Amino acid sequence: MNTIFVKALKYMLLLLTITAGLLTAQTGESYRVREVSNDSLMIYARAIVDSARCRVLVTVDEEGKPHAREMSPFRPEDNWVIWLGTSPVSRKVKQIEKNPNVVVLYYDTKGLSYVSVSGKAHLINDPDLKNKYWVKGWEQFYPDRDTGYILIKVVPEKLGQKVKLS
Repeated sequence: MNTIFVKALKYMLLLLTITAGLLTAQTGESYRVREVSNDSLMIYARAIVDSARCRVLVTVDEEGKPHAREMSPFRPEDNWVIWLGTSPVSRKVKQIEKNPNVVVLYYDTKGLSYVSVSGKAHLINDPDLKNKYWVKGWEQFYPDRDTGYILIKVVPEKLGQKVKLS
């Protein structure tokens, strides 16, 4: 998405927030800003995901403690399903096997914005999907794609804190 458009959208939302605050301060009454449409929120969320340089997968360990690590997820599908690749013997895989609740966080350090996708993780070992979700150059990390590489499919339940996905 065009960087200028993303910046303009962020400034518009900031301006609306500031305007609402000023109106509230001047009148002493609560001013209600018209709700942003779900479509607009999705466009904004996609812009943040596309510009995010920090992408984090959070899993839950055996003691119920969260564990975060930077990852390189593939761009979310239209339905916000997220795919990640990893080693089948990694700690995150063991944690997902015991507790599939995860969060994928996209943080745009320049715009100080984030998108948080909460959902259920599924471990997928399908050869066709592993070929689809593969990056040239990963051979050095996963020399044997058949046995040394597995996919994590995150099926979203919530986007951010206010937008529910079905």
